[in-house]
Amino acid sequence: NSFSTTPVCCPSRSSIYTGKYIHNLGVYNNSGGSGGCASLDWQDGPEKDNVAYHLSSLGVKSSFAGKYLNNYGLGSNNNSAFAMPGCMNVTRNREESGMDITCSSTIDHVPRGWDNWHGLAGNSVYYNYTISNNGVAEQHGDNYEDDYLIDYVKNTSLAFMEDMVAEGSPFFITASVPAAHEPADPAPQHAGYAEGIKAPRTPNYNVVMDDERHWMAAEGLNIDGNGMNASVASFVDLLYRRRLAALQSVDDMIEEFVTKLDDLGVLDNTYVIYTSDNGYHLGQFGIPIDKRQPYESDLRVPMFVRGPGIDKNVTIENSYALNIDIAPTILSFAGATPEQIESYGFDGKPLDELLKTGETDRSQEFLVEYNGESWDGCTAYLQNDFDGLYLDKVRDGVQCGLRGPWSYVTEPRWNGTETWSSIQDNSNNTYACVRTIDGESDFQLCEWISGEIEAFDLVEDEFQMKNLAVGMDGDELSVWTDKIEKLRSCAGATC
Repeated sequence: NSFSTTPVCCPSRSSIYTGKYIHNLGVYNNSGGSGGCASLDWQDGPEKDNVAYHLSSLGVKSSFAGKYLNNYGLGSNNNSAFAMPGCMNVTRNREESGMDITCSSTIDHVPRGWDNWHGLAGNSVYYNYTISNNGVAEQHGDNYEDDYLIDYVKNTSLAFMEDMVAEGSPFFITASVPAAHEPADPAPQHAGYAEGIKAPRTPNYNVVMDDERHWMAAEGLNIDGNGMNASVASFVDLLYRRRLAALQSVDDMIEEFVTKLDDLGVLDNTYVIYTSDNGYHLGQFGIPIDKRQPYESDLRVPMFVRGPGIDKNVTIENSYALNIDIAPTILSFAGATPEQIESYGFDGKPLDELLKTGETDRSQEFLVEYNGESWDGCTAYLQNDFDGLYLDKVRDGVQCGLRGPWSYVTEPRWNGTETWSSIQDNSNNTYACVRTIDGESDFQLCEWISGEIEAFDLVEDEFQMKNLAVGMDGDELSVWTDKIEKLRSCAGATC
């Protein structure tokens, strides 16, 4: 039971680094400016209280390598939307509405607390990228031996380990690889991995729902208004294989990390956490690819932890872990006192006691929240009619992803011929959910700003095929929506 409280890159990463829900950060989605992703408001405010900064007061030195936040390094001193083509989703209608469209941190910005900084400019890529090498732009090309980003993250982190052990300094490393994010370019030696495998055909795979849920799971979001056709499904299968293949380099990296820690004589005194910023859907409810939805495919993330005092081969089922728990957990591992951790105002809780004893006194309830992202680029949908559904370019600003035979430039490539797009987000895909887990029950209720309510018993219905909200009366719904409103305003200890 490990979850992202906001199932998309930038907000979730902001929560990981600070231990706070997005409503306490002002980072609402992946957009620059009004979305808050790597915005100047973020830079001048919440970012300053990141986990590395707090670790520095404990004498810990910190290294970051890889993807940071989607719009990091793309900013400029000109606050015109048209001066910043690298900051996607900063569009004309946003500028005309008076929203703050100043984009984001510039490449020379190094967040405080990090002693060794190698942050990727922009979103996930594997080749042809710019790294902020401690504030200096460093260009990389498309040569596997020199430039493959997963290996760059690995080698940078290994060098920092060696340096810190040599000088006797306690250290913290964030190895933030892009995998398995699209384009999921595998290393050449792994390109054939998973050949012939298809994306899991879960019970909710390519099923268009009709139970009063939000329209993104109820309208059939391909061009013809139905579920995925065979061509789109084959693309999803290819992406699944590419994701698995790219992760083989992550597996290689982890093996080298553990081996290096052992060779340096510090493995038994080191905590290692393996997790992700969000999940991913691959055809669930007929939505081909992406995340952002409050469904299990998108919310659940891996969480593996090893280190002193943590038993081997133990699965904790009576509670849960959240992305906002990671920062306070790392500080607790590093020796911060409960009083120190409380003083930092984290919304999350340290997990060390739960990991070591299996016991916890934390609340059974937590919040999931997201603010939908708009982008005026979805012509495939704006030019097609949906029965009973009207999409307006300025008002709705639906966000699409366009895919085709040209989508991937490394092996394995897609052998299809169709150019297609699917709606990945929408401005009214804005919701808040309450989730309650106690070891025996698992229930989630979500409310969208557009009025839809979805509720699921995840013990009986793990694939969320039956929307229980349809049969709930007003009083019963109010109990849960009141919980949502309370959580949406929580901060620190009140979370």
